[in-house]
Amino acid sequence: MRLTVEHMSLSYEGPAGERVTALADVSLALSGGVCGLMGRTGSGKTTLLEVMAGATRPDSGRVRMEGAGGVGLVFQMPERQFFERTVEREITFGLLARGVAADEAHERAARALALMGLTLDELGARSPFSLSGGQQRRVAIASVLALRPGLLLLDEPTAGLDPRARRACLDAVRAAAEDGATVVVASHDANALAEVADRLVVLEDGGVTLDGPARDLLADAPLMRDHGLEPACAARAALALRRAGLAVAGAPLTAEELADAIARGRGSA
Repeated sequence: MRLTVEHMSLSYEGPAGERVTALADVSLALSGGVCGLMGRTGSGKTTLLEVMAGATRPDSGRVRMEGAGGVGLVFQMPERQFFERTVEREITFGLLARGVAADEAHERAARALALMGLTLDELGARSPFSLSGGQQRRVAIASVLALRPGLLLLDEPTAGLDPRARRACLDAVRAAAEDGATVVVASHDANALAEVADRLVVLEDGGVTLDGPARDLLADAPLMRDHGLEPACAARAALALRRAGLAVAGAPLTAEELADAIARGRGSA
């Protein structure tokens, strides 16, 4: 799906009656792949996702979508989107509402949960409100993945997940993009975005201040810090090693890449 955001602006009334800018003339064009969305708290990330999904109406500007598949939004607080009595009913509700046969809906729910490292046999009959925070997040993501949306919007999807669940989440994000979805992931986790994002957009005070290839931006630790963001661990380590006088080749973004960059740096020294 192709998504175009054109000159999007939105403000709201603050606690003292002042006008607070949430989005300031944002324009973006997205088509396929994974776009990471970063910015400090209050920069407008969540608001932009909600406008993209049609859940929030802007003051000005418009959103255009081209292609099939619909839109799936996973909120930062997953319990906000739960309303059914059981996990299986929660995940299959949207499918059944779209006319998917019950057997197929069951199978798609099971596959979506499996992508998130969970099983329908174990959790299907349980209330989604009885799950742990990490399980709730994974069920929320699975309920959207089961719909196979053309546009998948995720707000802090890895927050609160243990390493295994985090890995499953990132693999599912990448798989959705490889299946043709346009994916937008809002996150403070530069390490997660380093693993899955093709493009990175940085928001400050509701406006876009950086927009480019994720690898180039996330590997630039000084640039990230200039924009109030914590760089990926591998980028921070590479910078520290270079300042200590060690040779580090390239621009590593993951632990594996950092180890390889150090080895190559030693080989060229």
